[in-house]
Amino acid sequence: MKGERKLIRYDAELEVEAYRFEGVAQPFPNHFHDYYVIGLLERGERSLSCKNRTEDLRSGDLILFNPGDNHACAQRDGGTLYYRAFNVSRRVMEALTEEITGLRTLPAFSPCVIRDSELACCFQLLHQMVMEGSREFEKEEHWLWLISRLLDHYSRPFERPEPECPTEIEVVCAWIQEHYME
Repeated sequence: MKGERKLIRYDAELEVEAYRFEGVAQPFPNHFHDYYVIGLLERGERSLSCKNRTEDLRSGDLILFNPGDNHACAQRDGGTLYYRAFNVSRRVMEALTEEITGLRTLPAFSPCVIRDSELACCFQLLHQMVMEGSREFEKEEHWLWLISRLLDHYSRPFERPEPECPTEIEVVCAWIQEHYME
């Protein structure tokens, strides 16, 4: 789409993928990820459905998706989306949680939408550092502060281990991976 930009960068020091959407008008259909997503709506108004609950998003809202959280969103105001986010693997989140809390566990974040201007400012600064390829020690300090604050205020441990994946589901997932471009 004209005027639309999607930027992505992997930060090897933090082991996270950072991305930014600018001027995106398209809706995002219901989907989920097998990693954590920590995002910030910078501009635009969206209607978000997460785990079958709908919420209106506005500029400055932070968004947290746990692995497996189904979610979708669409523009509400006829404008476009300006959004930035980090994708964090389970392995990295588990290591961060252990470093910060001393417990080797995966967090379950809740709620999925957070209105916290101090946290949003830290997130925005950190994201900019990652997108610019900063190698400053300050970047890691901001990262640990952000995750620590999220763990302290917006998480609880997953209460039960993930169930085994039945063979039928593994077969379907393999087929989807192989044929998704079709």
